[in-house]
Amino acid sequence: MSENVFFNPGQSISSSYDFDKAYTAAKIYHMKADNSVLIVQEKDGQPYVIFDEAKALQQEAAEGKKYSVIKRVSNDKE
Repeated sequence: MSENVFFNPGQSISSSYDFDKAYTAAKIYHMKADNSVLIVQEKDGQPYVIFDEAKALQQEAAEGKKYSVIKRVSNDKE
């Protein structure tokens, strides 16, 4: 089942075409900020983009682009 979220691309933390690099950046941000982080992708072939999950809750759908959640990095079991 796919989970979609809306983000303003200008609020991204990082992006990469390489999932492993994006995942590493997400883990580093998560450890420093102690916030849940989402690795998302607009569509296949596009870069993986990292966002702070709390910002997803603040976005209005009309303000951002639609992304599919690829991985969530949080204190919960992954």
